[in-house]
This record gives sequence, structure tokens and C-alpha cells, in this order.
Amino acid sequence: MTTHPGDRLPRADSLSRRAKLAQLAFISAIVLIFSCALILFNAYRLHVRLSERADSIAHLARTSLASAVWQVDYASARDFIDAVLQDDTVAFAQVVTGREVMAAKSRPRFAGHGFEYFTKDRRFLTKSVEIRKYGDWIGSFNLAVSTEGNLQEMAMYVGLTFALALLLILTLTLAAVRYMRKHFLTPLMDLEESATTIADGNLDAPIDTSASNELGSLARAIDDMRQSVRHLIHDLQEANNKLQNHQNSLESMVKERTEELKRKNDSLNGALEQVRRAKKAAEVANTAKSSFLASMSHEIRTPMNAILGMADILWETDLSEDQARYVEVFRTAGESLLEILDDILDLSKIEAGHLTLEKTWFPLTDILDRTCGVIQAKASQKGLGLSCVAAPEVPARINGDPNRLRQVLFNLLGNAIKFTDSGSVALNVDTASRDDDSVLLHFSITDTGVGVSGDKLRAIFEAFTQADSSTTRQFGGTGLGLAISKELVHMMDGRIWAESMPGKGSTFHFTARFGTPRPGDVAQPEPPRPPEEPSLPPLNILMFEDSRYNAFVARTYLDATPCRLTVTEDGKSGVELFKKGGWDLVLMDIQMPVMDGLEATRTIRQWEREQGLDPVPIVVMTAFAMDDGTRRCLEAGADSHLPKPVKKSALFEAIRKLADKNARKGEESDHD
Repeated sequence: MTTHPGDRLPRADSLSRRAKLAQLAFISAIVLIFSCALILFNAYRLHVRLSERADSIAHLARTSLASAVWQVDYASARDFIDAVLQDDTVAFAQVVTGREVMAAKSRPRFAGHGFEYFTKDRRFLTKSVEIRKYGDWIGSFNLAVSTEGNLQEMAMYVGLTFALALLLILTLTLAAVRYMRKHFLTPLMDLEESATTIADGNLDAPIDTSASNELGSLARAIDDMRQSVRHLIHDLQEANNKLQNHQNSLESMVKERTEELKRKNDSLNGALEQVRRAKKAAEVANTAKSSFLASMSHEIRTPMNAILGMADILWETDLSEDQARYVEVFRTAGESLLEILDDILDLSKIEAGHLTLEKTWFPLTDILDRTCGVIQAKASQKGLGLSCVAAPEVPARINGDPNRLRQVLFNLLGNAIKFTDSGSVALNVDTASRDDDSVLLHFSITDTGVGVSGDKLRAIFEAFTQADSSTTRQFGGTGLGLAISKELVHMMDGRIWAESMPGKGSTFHFTARFGTPRPGDVAQPEPPRPPEEPSLPPLNILMFEDSRYNAFVARTYLDATPCRLTVTEDGKSGVELFKKGGWDLVLMDIQMPVMDGLEATRTIRQWEREQGLDPVPIVVMTAFAMDDGTRRCLEAGADSHLPKPVKKSALFEAIRKLADKNARKGEESDHD
């Protein structure tokens, strides 16, 4: 038998009681908020109306009392005040001049009080207006308006509003409760009883599934669950009967699973073998890439050595203005090509994990001065201001890789100059954090250039990426500089990021960690400043070089020196010529016909050991720019390594260094 809601007593925590309380609270809150809004609006309206009345009286006084005050007409002033007090809301009115009170009047119950009394009493709204004649102040009109009438009207309005609100709350709550009980609570309670009966084990309890709303769906779901439970009980009985049969077949199933596991294990071993082969193929590909880059470097640097060498030679000759401009064009283009090549090689070494950082003590100010000194020339060409400032707390000497730090600063400052047409570029260095033996420095490069939009700031640190394709067309570049700088900064235990606004400029930040002297350590000595470059000593130099152009460049470099240069175009002929003796220095190219430079160097060193001769200094000039190329040259017996294209200053410095080294050896031998 189905019970009705009236036959049940709801529990204190029942859903129906909570729903009624929630409805009452919600309706009460809405009605009270609306009532309060009406009360506040009406109070505001009454206050505005009273203020407008006071403003109207004040305006009338300003226009009507000017003549009376000017003529000191006491009667007219009193008549105006009597007229003003005809308004029931006016409690006090007064006309004053600089010397006296011309007229004043207040309600009898406020007799004896001055204007100050009304200004301090919140029951009154006061106004004081200046009375002017011909633009000059001649007096004032003071007015006090009582708000008691408004308060009485508001009290009556509040009482009426809340009475209506209470009636509306009761009406809406009763209607909502009846609707909720009829359409939701009663069907839900019936469904609760049916579900409880089913849960107690009576699967035949009736369920009303006729409702078309969510309660009907819930009832049908419970009915479906009851049917599922019946089927489950039946299935469990059948499963119990099948369990014995299943136990008999368990051994054969275990055997099948064991064989399947073995097959999967074999498949996994095959996959691992494929991974090993793929890894080996990747290593082979990486080796091939490195070999290709080394070969590409050689093939590009060899002709570039001749091009840039001839450009330097031409630059030192007397040129017309047009000729100087032409030479500067292909000097700049050649150096740009070398920068691109160096960027590609650096990126390849980073990807292969072959790039390592040096650890040496160096003065930071020296790096900043040298870097900004080079960049200053580019800034001056575009008419830009350039400043490089280090904070006072930045350590004078730090331990790290000065060349890689200078490379990052060159990249960022070069980009700032490239993308700035007017204004300035500023480099600032300060300390981000510091401990006993290291410091984290913060570098920031700010420009007033074109800027980068926010959605493209992250992408600019990826390889071969610039802000957009138009940037590449307008400013040039491969987009490798920032990618390399990002990797170098990460290797320095720092991070790099950028802030920019299109049209307003950009600020590139990076941090890098460097070693600092521990407290109590002896300060590292400052490196001696290089003396002025002396002239080259008279040396007999043998050059191994198969490129006539490169040989011509070297010969032109040395023409104005006391050195004598002899050139041989293949390694084997050069070794035979060397064995004839009389050579003070050997300039060795790596790639040559018949016998390459490495083999020629090893042959020369072997012959010197067999003959018991002191080794002649060998400077390898090679277009191989990878680190393993340098290592192979030194392992073969070379004393020094110069990558092509060889600058005149770099060649002369290497010659002086090796000549001084030989001179010291000779002095030591004579002393012995």
C-alpha cells in the first residue's frame, strides 16, 4: 500500500525539510534584497529632491539679494528670508555681509542658534552661497534645511515595504513548497521506499516508472538494476556450476599463457634489437653529418681565406672612395658568411654534445669593454647610442668561459643594433644572487628597435626562427644566434628570456653563473697587458699550400717583413724540401694532394727524431673548424692551429709567439 506525504513525519535531516528551508531562505533573501534596494532608492530620491530644493533657494538668493546687500536694504533682506521660511523644510536662513548680519530667522524651536549649529547637526542640510556684485564678493546667504520630514516619510515607507515583503515571502514560499512537494518530494520519497525495500532483498517491490522527468528516469534505472541483480544471481549460480569445469581446464590455460608470454618476450627482444640498430644508424648519421659539416667548412673557408685576405690587403692600399666602399662590401659579406658558418658548426656541436665550456679566470670589465668596442663601430654607422654598464657590486674577476660569454653578448648586442634604426642600445650587468664561491650575474640588453609581438617571443629562441618571414627579408640572418645563445646560457647554469612591445623596443635578459674567489683566497693576478706589437724577426718560412690564391695572400702579408717565404703545392714535395734544412717555421695546410698535412707533419716530426734535430715550429692553417680537427693537428705534432680564413694579425701573432719560444729555447741551450 502506497503511503502519502501527509502520513509521514519528515526527519530533522530529511531532504524535504532541507528543501523547504532552502526555498524559504532563497525567497526571503531575494525579496529582502529587492525591498532594501527600493528603500535605498526612495531615500536617495528624497535626499536628491531636498538637495534640489535647497539649491533652488540658494540660486534664488544669489540672484535676488545682490541689490539688497549692495544697497544695504535691510527690509528687502528680511522680506526675502520671510518668503524663504514659508517653505516648511527651511529651518534657518541668514544674510550676512563682511561687517554684520543683515537679516536672520529660524524656526521657533531653533531660536538662538547660529548657522554653525546647523552645519554640525546631521539632521540638517546646509548651503552657503556667495553674493556678488560686479564680480566682487559683497555678502553670503546661509541656509539650513531640515531632513526630519524625509526621515518620517522614510520610516513610514520602510514599515510598509517590509510588511509587503513579509507577505510576499509567505505567499511565494507556500506556493513553492506546494509545487515542490507535489512534483518532486512525494515521488522521490516513494522512490526511496521502493529502493530501500529492494535493498533489503525484496526484488518484487513495486516501482512507479510512469513519471516522464528525471525521477521517472531514476525509477526506471532502479528497475533495470533490479532486473540486472536478478540476472546476476542467476549468472552466479551458473558460474558456480562452471567453476569445477574451469578448474579442470586451468592447467592447459596456464600452459597457453606461458607460451604467449614467451612469444611476447621474443617480440620485445626483437624490438630492443631494432632500437639498438636505430641508435647505431643515428650515430652513423650523426658522424656523417659531422663529416659533412667539416668538409663543407673546409670547402667554404678555403676560398674565403683568399677573398678576405685580398680584401684586407686591398683595404691597406690607397683606394678611391668608391673602391673603398666596394672592398668594404665584400669584406662585410665574407665575414657575415663566416658568422653563419660558425653558427651552424656551433649548433651542430651543441646538438652532438661535443661543446664544452672553459674554466679560466678573467676580468669581466675587459670582456665588456672589448665587446662593446667592436659593437660601437656598428652602432656609430647607424647613429645609435651605446652604453655598457656594470653595477658596482659585480665581481671584478670571475671564473668561466670568456669566449662563450663574449659570443652570447655579441649575438644579443648585434641583434639589438640590427633591429634598431634610431635611439640607443644599452647593456647592463648586475648581481642576481651570490654565495661563497659563485655568483649568478644578470645581463640585460635594451634597445629602442622594432620590437617583437608577445605571441612570437618564445619562438625566436628556436633554431632557424625569426619573428616572421618579413624580418628575414628586411634584416637578414639565419635565426641561429638566439638558439645558440640559449644553449650556451643553459650550459652556464642560467636562463634567457625576452620582453618586448612592437614599435617600442625589446629587452633581452640572461643569467649565467661564474666562480668567484673564496673568502681568504689570494687574488688572481691581473694578466699583463700586451706590449706593442714588435716587427717580425727575419725567418725562413716553408709554406705547404695547394691553393695558389691562399699562397698569394700569405706572400702578400709577408712581403713587407724581413721574412722569406717558400711555397710547395703538395705534401710529399714539401717534406723533401724540408729535409734539405734551413727552415725556421713551417705553415702547413691540411688538405693537399699526394700527402695531406697531417701525414706530412707526422713525417717531419719522425724525421727530426731520427736525425736528433730540434723540432721546427709548425703552424697548421686549416679550413677544418670542428674541435676534433684541432685535436688531430696537435696530436700529429703541430705547435699551433690557425683556422681559415687567417687574419694577418693572427698569422703575425702566431709567428711572433713561436719565434719567441724558439729564441728562449736557444738561450737555454747556450746557457747549458
